[in-house]
Amino acid sequence: MFLKTALEHFSNKAVDNSFYTQYINVDKVNITTDFRNNLLLHTRPALGVFLDMNCENSEDVINVTSLQKLFTDHFHWFLYDHQANVSNFQHLFEQMNLSVNADVTYAIFNEHGTNVQNTSYIIYDVYNNGRILGGKLNMTQDQEIVCNKTKCELRQYYSKLHLRPKYGNRNAIRDVTLRVSTVVARIPITLPESELQRFLLSDNDPQVDSIARYGFHLLQVVKDVLKCGMNYTFHDSWTKSECFGGMVGALIMDEADLTSTPFLMIANRLKYLTSITDSGGFLTICMFRTPRNAGIKGDVFLAPFSTTVWCIFGIILIISGLLLWATFFLEYHRLKLCLSYVPSMLTTCLISFGSACSQGSFLIPSSTGGRMVFFSLSLISFFMYNYYTSIVVSILLGSPMKSDIDTLGKLADSNLDVGIEPLPYTKVYLNTSRLPEVLRFVKRKVEPKKNSPKLYLPVEEGIKLVRDKPGFVYIFEASSAFALVEQFFEPHEICDLNEIKLRPDKNIYIQTNKNSTYKELLRLTHVRLLETGVSIKLQRYWFRTQLNCFASNFVIDVGLEYTAPLFFLLLCSYTLVLIIFIMEISYKKYIDKKNEVNDSP
Repeated sequence: MFLKTALEHFSNKAVDNSFYTQYINVDKVNITTDFRNNLLLHTRPALGVFLDMNCENSEDVINVTSLQKLFTDHFHWFLYDHQANVSNFQHLFEQMNLSVNADVTYAIFNEHGTNVQNTSYIIYDVYNNGRILGGKLNMTQDQEIVCNKTKCELRQYYSKLHLRPKYGNRNAIRDVTLRVSTVVARIPITLPESELQRFLLSDNDPQVDSIARYGFHLLQVVKDVLKCGMNYTFHDSWTKSECFGGMVGALIMDEADLTSTPFLMIANRLKYLTSITDSGGFLTICMFRTPRNAGIKGDVFLAPFSTTVWCIFGIILIISGLLLWATFFLEYHRLKLCLSYVPSMLTTCLISFGSACSQGSFLIPSSTGGRMVFFSLSLISFFMYNYYTSIVVSILLGSPMKSDIDTLGKLADSNLDVGIEPLPYTKVYLNTSRLPEVLRFVKRKVEPKKNSPKLYLPVEEGIKLVRDKPGFVYIFEASSAFALVEQFFEPHEICDLNEIKLRPDKNIYIQTNKNSTYKELLRLTHVRLLETGVSIKLQRYWFRTQLNCFASNFVIDVGLEYTAPLFFLLLCSYTLVLIIFIMEISYKKYIDKKNEVNDSP
C-alpha cells in the first residue's frame, strides 16, 4: 500500500512537470545485458531514473550501474527505500563507483511524519568525491517532503544544501588524490621528483619552460581551492603524436584526471577532450634582423615620386631650358640687351637642371619677361626639391628597413640560415603538418641540417645569434622568449626585427577528458580564478604577448646600400661630363682645322 502510494506521488509530480515516464519491472529483465542497452539507451542530454530499492533485483541494478559508471550528472537517480534501511544503503554504496558529479537522491519513507492524510519522505543527497581515488561516501540528510493525493510540499530542511548550488557543496575534495599528468621539457625527467617539483615551482628565469611552469603554479592554486591531494606523473613531451603519448596521451587514455599544463586544442583531440578555460595565446615565430648585404637600395631615392611624376618633371625642365634659350636669343638679336653672346641650348638646359638642384645660375635674363620665366622655374624647382628631400629623409630616418621575406614560403626559398628552439611541440608540428609551406620549409631548411648541432640551439644562444648575425633566423615560442629578446636587444634594435609566424595564432587551453567526473568542478574552479585575477596575474608574469618598439629612440644606421646610388650617380655624371668635354675638344679641333684649310691659298 505504501509503495503504491509512493509511486502514485512520483507519477503525479512527473505528470505535473510534463515528464515522459516509462515503468519497467527490473525483476523481469536481464540486468547484465539489457539494462543499459535497452533501458538507458537514449540521445537526450539527461535522463531521470526512479528505482525502488525494495525490488529483488535492485542491488544487481546498482552493481551494473556502478560497473558501467552511470552514476554521473548525465543521469538523475532517485532511489526510494520504503523500508528506510539507511545503514544497508550506506554499506552498499560505500563500494559503489560514485563520483563528485553524481546526481543521486535517496528517499526513505518517514513513518513518524506520516498520518491518515499525508505521507512523509526524508530526502538524502548522496555522492562520493571519487571512490577509485580514495574518496569516501557522503550522505547528507537534506529535507522532508510531505505528499497527499494532490500535491507534495516541503515541510522542513535538515541541512544548508539548499543555500548553495550543487558544486558549492562539493568544492572541497579533501579525501581524494587526483592523478596529474605533468610535462617537463627543459630538464631530465629522470631526476628525483623533489627536484622536478622544485624547478616547476621556482620563479626565476620565467623564459625557461614557461608554459609548463605557469600551468604548475596555477595547479597549486587549484589544489589549495579544492583542498585535495595530487599524485604527479612526469613526461618529457606534450605528446608523441596528435593524440597519443606524453602528457596528452595519458589524459586521453584516462591514466590521469587532469594535466598541469595547458596545450593546444586541435580537431582530432575534440573526440576525447573538452576545454575548461582559455590560458592565453600560443605563437611560434621565426625572427631575424634584416641582412645589411641585401644589395643597393636605389629605390629609396626614387620613391618620393612615381614614374609619371619624374617624367613630367623632366619634360618641364627641358621645356624651361628651351624657353631660356629662346629668351637669351631674343634679348641678343632683337632687344639688343647687354648680353654679349647667346648661350647654347645645352647650357640653358644645364641652367634649368641646376635650378632644379637649387644650384642657381651665372646667366640671368635681362628682360622682365625672361626674369619671370627664370623666377617661375626656380619657384617650381624649390617646391619639388623640398618635397623630395623631406620624403627621402623621412624614409631613411623614419623607421628601420624591413625585409620583404614575410611568409614561411619566402623564408624557405631564401638563403637565410635557420636555427630552432628544441621544443617538443615545435618538432611535432614540423614533422606532422601537411601544409605546403611547412613541407617546403622542412625539406629546404630542416632536413639538410638534421644531423647538425647548429639546427637546434638553446634559446639564449639563438637570440644572441639573431642580434649579432643579421640574416640569421631563429624559431622559438614567443610568450616565453620575448623576455630574452628585450634583455639582449637595445630598445631601438627591437624595431629592426622581422617576425614570421611558423603556425597560425592559436590559444592554449586547460583541458580534461570528455568523460571526466571532475570536468564541471574544475571549470567552476578555474572560472573563479579568472574572476579573482589569479590566472591573469600568472599569465602576465610567465607569458609575453608582444615586444615594445620605441619609435622615438632609433639610432639610425644608414649603410652603404643607401648611399651607394648617390656615388654611382656622381660617377656617371663625371663620366658624362668627361665624354662631353672630349667631344667639345674634338669638335673645336675639327673646326680649327677646317678653317685652316679654307684660309690657305
